This record gives sequence, structure tokens and C-alpha cells, in this order.
Amino acid sequence: MASTEPMKVVKETKLYSEAVTLTGYGKYNLFVILATGGCLMCVIVESMNMSFIIPAAQCDLNLSLSSKGLLVSITFLGIITTSYFWGFMADAHGRKNILVFCLITSSLITLGCSIVSATWLLILLRYMNGALIGGASSIIYPFAGEFHDNRYRPKVITWVSSFVAVGQMYIPGMAWAILPHQWSYHVEGLGIDFRPWRLLLIAYAIPSLIVAALLSLLPESPKFLLSRGKHDHTLKILTKMFVYNTGKKSHEYPVSTIIMDEIVIEKMEKNGNFFQMMWAQTTTLFGRGYIIKTVLICYLQFGVFLSASALSLWFPQILNTLSKQVESLTKAGVTLCGSESTENNLRLQKSYFLPYKPLFWRSDNNVTLIEDFCDDFVDTHVFLVVLLIACGIGIAYILIGSFINKIGKKTILIGSTVVTACCGLVAQYVSGYETILTLCGVYLLISSMIGVVNAFAVDLYPTSIRAMALAVSLMFGRMGAMIGSNLVGIVYYNYCDYIFIFFAINHLVLVVAAILLPTRKVQDLGPITS
Repeated sequence: MASTEPMKVVKETKLYSEAVTLTGYGKYNLFVILATGGCLMCVIVESMNMSFIIPAAQCDLNLSLSSKGLLVSITFLGIITTSYFWGFMADAHGRKNILVFCLITSSLITLGCSIVSATWLLILLRYMNGALIGGASSIIYPFAGEFHDNRYRPKVITWVSSFVAVGQMYIPGMAWAILPHQWSYHVEGLGIDFRPWRLLLIAYAIPSLIVAALLSLLPESPKFLLSRGKHDHTLKILTKMFVYNTGKKSHEYPVSTIIMDEIVIEKMEKNGNFFQMMWAQTTTLFGRGYIIKTVLICYLQFGVFLSASALSLWFPQILNTLSKQVESLTKAGVTLCGSESTENNLRLQKSYFLPYKPLFWRSDNNVTLIEDFCDDFVDTHVFLVVLLIACGIGIAYILIGSFINKIGKKTILIGSTVVTACCGLVAQYVSGYETILTLCGVYLLISSMIGVVNAFAVDLYPTSIRAMALAVSLMFGRMGAMIGSNLVGIVYYNYCDYIFIFFAINHLVLVVAAILLPTRKVQDLGPITS
């Protein structure tokens, strides 16, 4: 007669990568993707929402052109100036609590922005918002990756990155739903008229609070805890993952002891202070064995952000220019730069921070700037086009996540960079409204490569400096976004025929950097203790 006693599970000592693999892949991992992806969506919403707020708020706040420029870029400046700090804090003190803190505080600041009446205060708050959301933008990738083994990590990083597209859909989607309304309520105590753009800011702030609540349900990164010597905490987390993913009992998890996959080396004495620890991490990142990877990863981030964010910011204005051509030509006769005259270039350059309707009158082929005329009407056609492109980017992220292991990160990065560059160059020389719009839309899919570059960074750096590596490289990425958004305005309105040649050169350098990027991992370092 067969025994009814349950089989005894033999528990063994495992490397961390083996222990994570034994937890399986299921509901727990899907929740990690949802929470961390939601965090990345909030980063996009917080960093890019001003491009949709400014056209509707310019009359209420009496925004000058210089103020509009500051509001567009000041959040990126905040991200750049604090990325290094947040990367160090995450490697020294953990990921989760910093993520939750950054999301909650940035959300509260955005809520505060919805009731301000002074332009200088709005600019200051947007800088503070960027300084805080910058922590979430770099820490989220190592946090998500450290819950997964080598097989799933590249997929997960790409799937998490797909929430960038969700954010890009949420921004114009909410604007489309709220901004066209014309209601206004005067708030006596604050001395403001509460109009739709203020409600839109509240709508942009809410997701961060929701995602912070989701992240609070997750534990600290188990690999980070193990790197800090907290073995029991790590084993408890992995056991919980095993139970949720497999439906089995906790005593069936076949692991008794977990050891790091990497060599543990003490980098500092225990009396090292804050600045000594930060310097130790930095010198490691740019030291022997890492410097080539760090330089190439930083340029890949810089170049991809430059090409993606720069044109994304200007695309609504380019769309308006194409639409004006349609009014006087057939759709088949429209070209990318066909309607740009020297006089129009000079006038539009003065108002290029207005994505939708520049403040000028057109009469008898002359352009006259009207300094005292304010028009905050928002063309909803722009929202629809941006939504469709964001959907395309989301689909690209999902496809990349599904095939990244089969095709390879480097192959995907090089292939996509070449294809998008070619589409941009073709758009420069063809005619036809729909054709140009489609080619530009395909070109904007280059933004999906941000996820691939981040997957490289998570794979190529050890736990002890991974967050710092992501923070520093993404800092260069944000620099690319800032520099690109300013250069594209100058190039487009003064040298329109060279706009995609400018991008193609950048893509060529990206391909070279991707080819040269080493992919062999360097042995990990243990904790940098304090």
C-alpha cells in the first residue's frame, strides 16, 4: 500500500541567482512589474507634463517666453542635479523607501503647483519636483531587476520600460479629457481662477500616490538585503515569492542558505563618512574593469534621450506646420520644410516654446507678433496624434520584451537605431502628409531603446554600484534631452533641411557605441560599508 506521507523536501545552499530561479515566475513577479512600471509611468508624467500645461496656463500666469522655456526644462534640471545623490543613497541604504518617499513628495509638490499664482514659485516647485522624481527614475530599474534571475531580467526591464508609453498616453489623454472645457471658478482665498489646467495638474499628481501605495506593499530588494548581510530577510522574501508563484507551502522551498553570486570585498573602513562612501562608489564606477562600460552606457543614454525626447517635444509644433501646409496645398504636396520662410523662421523661433498656437497674426503672407494678445486655446488634434504614437511605442516595448532574449539586446539596439535613422532621413525628402507623419512616428520609436540601454546597465553592473550606475547614466540621458530640445528648435527653424541629418549623425555614433559596448559581466563587489 502506497504511503500517504508527504515527501520530505531536501533544502540546499544555493547561489542567489539559483534561489531566485527556484521561486518560479508568476503572480508575485507580475505585481513587481505593475508597481515598478507604474513608478516609471509617474516619472514620465511628472517630467513631461509642462509641455501640455503651458499652452493652457500662459494667460492665467502671464508667462513670458523665457518663463515657458524654464518651465519646460527645469524639471529635467532637477533630475540631473540630484540623480547622483539618489544613486548613492539607493546603493547605501536601499531602494524601496527612497522610491516611496520620492513619489509621495513629488506628488504633493505637483498638487501645490495647481494652486500657485506666481510664475517664480511655479518654476521653483517644478525644479523641486524634478529633484525628487529623479530618485525614482534611476532606482526603479535595479529594484525591479533584482527580483528576477538572469533569464527574466532583460525581459522585465523592457516590460517595465513599456510603462513609459503608458505615461506618454496618460499625459495627452487626460489633457484631451480636461483642457477643452471652458469653466472657471474664482478662489478668493488664493486669489486664483481655478480653470481646467489646474485640475489637469491634480490629475497628473494622483498616479504617484497610487503607485507609492503599491510599492509600499513590496519588500526591499532581496538581493540588496543579501549584499548587506541580511540573509534571513532575503530567505523570507524569496520563500514568500515561491509561495505566491507556485501555490505550494513555504516549507517546500528547497533552499536553506543563500550566498551571493559575486566576490565580496570590503571597500571602506567602517568609520567612512558620507562623502568617502560616495567617492568610493564613484571611483569604482569609473575604475578599472568598469570605465569603458560606463562611458559607453552614458553616451548610449545621452544619444537615445537626445533623439527621442528632442523630437517628441517639438513634434506638436512640427505637426502644426504640416497642418498649415494642408490648408494651402493638397496633402500629397506637403513636405517637412516646405512652408518655412526666413521671416516665419525668425518669428516662430521667438515663440517655439508654444507647442500648439504661436501668438501671432498671419496677414498677406506677413507675420506680425502680437505682444499683448494671449490665446490659450488648445488644438485637440495634437493629442490624438501623440496618443497614437505613444500606443506604437508601447507595442514596440512589448515586442522587444518578448524577443529580447532570442534576438539579443545589442542586435535590437543596433537594428532599431539604423531603422529609425533611415525613416527620419526619408521623411526629410519625401512629400505627402500621411507619409511624413508615419515616418516621423516610426522614428519616434527610438524612445523604446531607453529600456534596452537600461537592461544593459542592470546586467553589466554589480549590486553594490548598480543604482549609482543607473543614476549617473540616466543623468547623462536627461542632459541629452535638455540639449536636444534646445538644439532641435534652432536647427528646425533655421536649418530645417538638416534636421534629420543631425539625428542620423547621432544615430551613427550610437551604433558605434553599441558595437563597442562589452557585454561580459565583471565580478561583483560586496557592500560599501559605513
